[in-house]
Amino acid sequence: MGGLSGRGGSGLSLLIALLVLASACIGQRGEELTGVIIKVVDGDTVYVRLDNGTVEKVRLVGVDTPELEPAGMYPGEYDGIKNITCLVEWGFRAKEFAEEWLEGKRVILVLDPLQPKRDRYGRLLAYVYVDGVDFNAELVKRGLARVYVEGSFEKKGEYLRYQREAVKRELGLWACG
Repeated sequence: MGGLSGRGGSGLSLLIALLVLASACIGQRGEELTGVIIKVVDGDTVYVRLDNGTVEKVRLVGVDTPELEPAGMYPGEYDGIKNITCLVEWGFRAKEFAEEWLEGKRVILVLDPLQPKRDRYGRLLAYVYVDGVDFNAELVKRGLARVYVEGSFEKKGEYLRYQREAVKRELGLWACG
C-alpha cells in the first residue's frame, strides 16, 4: 500500500524538488565562512578573524580599488584614466570607506565557485557581506573600485552593470578621466 502513489508519492516528489532546489542554491552561493574584520589593508584587502580563531588575509573577489602608491599603478588599468594622482586619492578614499564599513564588524565571507580558494599570494578570495549587503558591489556602485575583468567570477555581469552606471555618472574614481 504506501509505495510512491497517492498522497505519499506527492510528498516525496515535493521533498525531492526541495532538495534539488536547495542543492542548486548552495552551489550558486559557494562556501561561507564567518568572522570579524580586524584590519583593513586597503579598499580590497582585509584581515578577518574567523569564528574558529584563525586569521585570514582576504582579497575581495571581482573588484580592484586603486593602489595607495603611484608605483603600484599602471596607465590604462582604469579604462584609460591617466591621472594617477587622482586615482591614488581614490585609493585612499576606498580604504577609508572600507574602514568605516568593515572594521570591527561581523561579516560573512562567500567563496566564488569560479575562483580558486586563494590567489597567488595566499590570500583567501571572497565576497564580503555585512548585514546582508555585498560590500564588494558597494565599492563598484560608488565608484571606489573597478570590476576586476581579468578573471571569471559569478557576479561579473552584475558588477559590470554597476560599473557602467558609475562611469556614466562619473562617480568616484571615474571623475579622474
